[in-house]
Amino acid sequence: MTDAPLHEAVEALRAIGRYVEPFGDDLSLWLVDGEEMSDAGLMKLAALLGLSQGSATIQ
Repeated sequence: MTDAPLHEAVEALRAIGRYVEPFGDDLSLWLVDGEEMSDAGLMKLAALLGLSQGSATIQ
């Protein structure tokens, strides 16, 4: 599995002015504008903001 979609989502969020950085030692956790979230949460946020392609149903 490639990390390209995740990295694209990170860069897209940063491009609109969001603060996005890895959080701690766990490489699957992110700090987005002060809120801790997982890889999946970051991808959902990017999809909800129309920055990346996401599932038709985001839960």
